[in-house]
Amino acid sequence: MTAIHLWNELFNEPFPDISITLNRQGTDVALTQLLAHIWKTRYPLWRDEARFLQVFSLFHHLQIGDGGGREAAMTELQVDCLRVYLTLGQRYAELFPDNTTWQADITTLDEARLSTAVSNFLTAVDRDYFPVDDDLLDEDSDYLAGRLETIDVIPQGHELDPDFTADLDEYEEPVRTLLALVREEENEDLPDIELYGLSETIAELPLPPPIRDNLPALVQLVTHSTDNAWLDWSYGDLAQGGVSLPEWCPDNVAFLKEEWDAAQSFLAKEKALIHWVNADRPTRLAAVRGALYLAYVFSKKGVRHETGPRYPDHLSRSYAA
Repeated sequence: MTAIHLWNELFNEPFPDISITLNRQGTDVALTQLLAHIWKTRYPLWRDEARFLQVFSLFHHLQIGDGGGREAAMTELQVDCLRVYLTLGQRYAELFPDNTTWQADITTLDEARLSTAVSNFLTAVDRDYFPVDDDLLDEDSDYLAGRLETIDVIPQGHELDPDFTADLDEYEEPVRTLLALVREEENEDLPDIELYGLSETIAELPLPPPIRDNLPALVQLVTHSTDNAWLDWSYGDLAQGGVSLPEWCPDNVAFLKEEWDAAQSFLAKEKALIHWVNADRPTRLAAVRGALYLAYVFSKKGVRHETGPRYPDHLSRSYAA
């Protein structure tokens, strides 16, 4: 009766005149008739949240039944694919409401076409919202449904776990220097310096502007202390279960987009400092290392310096952009 009731609410035509037995199999047959017509008419079910939830409860009913057997209007695989199709419609309605062309290539309910459609959606999210993994490892409908249930974010935090770290030589300076310190690796150019909490001290020292303005952000980045959802977690954290993937929903998407926008200032400062240092690496890297050591000493002694236009003689004055 639920299937017939929904049919009457969704479509301006009578329910098919078919023989339905009053048992579990007959119920499944009626449900597949409804789902088949939703697909045939390309009914935009995602525009009606209440009806959307009702229909998805029917998917669960079919999953625990036998699907109606030979009399069913859809195969089990087609039902699973329709579930992916409708979920994809919901995601597009939430994130790309003006996109009305995504359905064009889904001409049949098969996993290959849906896999391409899901990949296209994830690529659009990665382009317009925030970094997500748009590579699909499988075309299985259950896998595709899972990719539309949780957001496979790509964390941007520097890797600190030794099981997941890349060789330090792969990093540009001064990122390499700071990562060596936070990973507690031997460094011939600097003594052991505790970087955590050092960013505020650096910002208060009379340092060359490129160092004073950008080094505090880099310290926060390598110590995962930015308070930003994208920058304080790494791939290693995800791989070890330290972070749970968020679910796809408007609130989570809005939060992640806001956090990603906020992350850009940190990433821009990191890029600016790398560019500045490598324009005159011997002199400017020494200046950065000197600033780190100076801030570390002052933080240990509790010394506070007021900001001003003065620059220490032992730090490079070569701070032109």
